[in-house]
Amino acid sequence: TKLTLSSTLTHKINSRHSFRTGIITNQLGYKLDYLNYNSETQKLEQTLNSTGTAWLTQAFFGYTYKISEKITANAGFHFLHFNYNNTSSPEERASLRYAINEKQSISVGYGRHGQLQPIGVYFAETTDSSGVVRQPNKNLEFTKSQHIVLSYDRMLNGHTHVKAELYYQHLYNIPISTETGNTFSMVNQQFDYITDPLSNKGKGINKGIELTVEQYLYHDFYYLLSASLYDARYKANDNKWRNTRYNGGYNFTFTSGKEIKTGPRFKNRIIGVNIKVMYSGGQRQSPIDVEDSRSRGETVYDDEHAFTIQQPDYFRTDLRFSMKRNRPNSTHTLSLDLQNATNHKNIYGQFYDPQNDKVKTFYQTPLIPVLSYKIEF
Repeated sequence: TKLTLSSTLTHKINSRHSFRTGIITNQLGYKLDYLNYNSETQKLEQTLNSTGTAWLTQAFFGYTYKISEKITANAGFHFLHFNYNNTSSPEERASLRYAINEKQSISVGYGRHGQLQPIGVYFAETTDSSGVVRQPNKNLEFTKSQHIVLSYDRMLNGHTHVKAELYYQHLYNIPISTETGNTFSMVNQQFDYITDPLSNKGKGINKGIELTVEQYLYHDFYYLLSASLYDARYKANDNKWRNTRYNGGYNFTFTSGKEIKTGPRFKNRIIGVNIKVMYSGGQRQSPIDVEDSRSRGETVYDDEHAFTIQQPDYFRTDLRFSMKRNRPNSTHTLSLDLQNATNHKNIYGQFYDPQNDKVKTFYQTPLIPVLSYKIEF
């Protein structure tokens, strides 16, 4: 559970100076009861068993200075504090924007950002040879990243703009395995709570370029086209730079929609048609060690060649059809969403099936229709 209390003060000193400050406090409630199957002992072992609350507090201050008609500067400071283990993350931010003319601008920005680990990671339990239960990850710090962004924005007309961004992200303090030569890093974690001992010694690099073309709602029609080329790598306890699980290399997304107003004859209903198309490089996976998997009776990955296999490209099309009617005191919307409308078989990964002694492929979600009716008062 999460309970949030926030307060913000914004003040404009004059036409050139303004600031914004505030605080956000989150009370995180947790009840963790997690068992792992040990293939060697063939038993379930308790690796998480904890109940309680933890507090995450964020304070921030931002200052805007309009240096001239063309140049605007922003500077800020954020402070994160996690009371469970008394770790903090001071974070500075700054940006500078230059308006070339009314239609074009160029900006550069820098920011340091901290990220809390998944709550269950802190409460991982291990038992030593003398039977003493310990929490090896209790004192993990925030994962940190330094962002540098250079962007160019141009209005093509009153309702369409294009934006290009060049970015570089330096990641550090990433939790990795304490075992020498191990390739595990939290940047690749998809699900489950990690209960192995971790340390904040991992690193990562993200870099790329993005292009966005957007038309705001105009004549009841909008679209958003975005494309990116990127590279994402990490370094774990084996001290080698590797591809991350998510280093697909490129991504393309197109979203568009149209509203059709039927008029008084059809009680002023509004028909909506929307589409979203995604095409990107496939995620990466480590090779499966078939011989070791066969001897253990479960999937064993070849960590020496971690994330060297790239899955086929990901493709998905979502469609949405809706009919909305505005009544005097409410709005009624009937909609049909078709997720993965083409029923494209996107590969999620491979695993070893000990019953059939084969490596099998499992896929992401197929076509999913969602019919809904919503009333807003």
